[in-house]
Amino acid sequence: MCSISGIFSVSRKDLNDVVERMNAALTHRGPDGHGIANCGHVALGNTRLAVIDTSAAGHQPMHDPQTGNWLSYNGETYNFKQLRAEIDSDPHAWRSNTDTEVVLRAYAEWGTEAFGRLRGMFALAIWDDARQQLVLARDPLGIKPLYYYQTETLFVFASEVRALLASGLVPRTLSAQGVDSYLATGSVEAPLTIVDGVRQLMPGECLQVQVNDGGELQITSANFAQPRYETNGLRSRADAVARLRSELEESLRLHLVSDVPLGVFLSGGMDSSALVALTSRITGDAPRTFSVVFDEPEYSEAPHARAIAARFNTDHSETRLTENQLLATLPDAIAALDQPTMDGINTFIVSKAVKNAGVTVALSGLGGDELFGGYPSFRRALQVDAMSPMSRHLLRAASGFGRVALNGSTQRQKLWQLAASDYRAEDVYSITRQLFAPQTVKALTSRNSLRERNGNNCEQLDTVNTISALELRGYMTNTLLRDTDAMSMAHSLEVRVPLVDVKVVEFALALPGKWKLNGASNGVAKPLLADAVADLLPREIMSRPKMGFTLPFAKWMQGCLRTDVAAVLDDAVQLRKLGLSAGAVKNIWRKFLQKPRAIGWSRPWSLYVLARWCEINQVNFG
Repeated sequence: MCSISGIFSVSRKDLNDVVERMNAALTHRGPDGHGIANCGHVALGNTRLAVIDTSAAGHQPMHDPQTGNWLSYNGETYNFKQLRAEIDSDPHAWRSNTDTEVVLRAYAEWGTEAFGRLRGMFALAIWDDARQQLVLARDPLGIKPLYYYQTETLFVFASEVRALLASGLVPRTLSAQGVDSYLATGSVEAPLTIVDGVRQLMPGECLQVQVNDGGELQITSANFAQPRYETNGLRSRADAVARLRSELEESLRLHLVSDVPLGVFLSGGMDSSALVALTSRITGDAPRTFSVVFDEPEYSEAPHARAIAARFNTDHSETRLTENQLLATLPDAIAALDQPTMDGINTFIVSKAVKNAGVTVALSGLGGDELFGGYPSFRRALQVDAMSPMSRHLLRAASGFGRVALNGSTQRQKLWQLAASDYRAEDVYSITRQLFAPQTVKALTSRNSLRERNGNNCEQLDTVNTISALELRGYMTNTLLRDTDAMSMAHSLEVRVPLVDVKVVEFALALPGKWKLNGASNGVAKPLLADAVADLLPREIMSRPKMGFTLPFAKWMQGCLRTDVAAVLDDAVQLRKLGLSAGAVKNIWRKFLQKPRAIGWSRPWSLYVLARWCEINQVNFG
């Protein structure tokens, strides 16, 4: 795991200096080494976190002497041994045991088609010497990030937005579209970012950059990964359960390959518990597990995590987080954010504890809710689906007379809003994930929303799988994966997500939605996943209500954090620099203090994080 960066310039001579500045800003991602390769108009940079073949043979950027190509690579290709044997089975033909060398030679063998063969998480940059072309690519599920900034004669890219800012070539100006997107969902939806002119490569996208006949940079884009929804003729749900178990075990077996110490994030929920159970079964050893616990019992899953740790005899560590500890940690945590987000602090805390324990790679159960129906959006979609035309008509009439609060945040209010609209599955996802309603965004920014929306091609999927695809492409990619990457790499920790594996995802999305939410494990969350690991986990783990790994922000923002949050949200000068109405911001904060459950902690918290992030990174509208 590493960071990548680079510059392609028609006229600049200081390429190495630019990349050196970006490398310095990315040292936390790769403390084990750094390098720069100058290829004329292009310079590539890399900082390395050594995980596979930790020797100097894995130094990056890596050169292919046969083709003259250079590679800067961030990620893990879990099927690299299979690809290596396919390219050249002679062990003497290889200079290292790294997956990086396999990716470099795979490109020489298959060109950009190689990217579709990589099973794993990656963001990469290749200088194709023969074509005099810079090639960028990102994994199909968006696990690893990659950002870029371009003009007619300049193209700069990096693993983090903050590294692009450190290059000195990117203006520190807020993106109005990015701000609107952030206010709508609590994170910026790709390909936008919070910085004007900086874009994010989309999952499964490949960019090719070269100089055209006019002496300007020409950029072309293509998708190298298209989803395949094939169940291979499964005849029953029981067959699907057995096949799912096999797919999970294969994915986990690949994700366990490491030349450095490895652990597991254990919350005590079904997804992380399943990882612990499957890891123990596959390896025959007790893994190391890590949890964050709180004094507030309504937020703490400590008893459940301890029960799983005891069942599988893991080497278990707990990090207890109090209000005062959060207050001391918060400045570093917000500074570690690559973009503002209403989430991510929890990952920063557990990643720090894991790294301090001497672990370099951690497994996370992220992705289980998206694939197997663990979120409220699935239930809401099915509830609205089941409503009769007459029920919808009555709700529309009620909303027209103002008797239904369409801007509310409770589950019932959101269900009414959906039923009173021209319902589509996309509406369920959008309203469920909505942070601020459009009219509130307008009040905060004094403009109509400039938010850029991505099209979603889900026509061939049923309602459950449509929601699953939207959750995967939206909340998971734009919030969970992005935050996990930034907050774990802030501590030089690699986090792997075995459930977010291309084979597992393709298999799960090909199954009938009804198989996911119904079946033998009635009354439990995510019944298909529960049935797949029913022989390993106790029923009480699978049947308890989902808690989610959430910090007690609602309580803390009325206690230890209140003074700091209030000071930021009352700073009219700073808010104006962000294009926000001081009156609208204060009104949200006041309403939260009066009725915290009605407003929700995430709304004032998201405004606080936006203001603090922009202050730290000196980004504003001026």
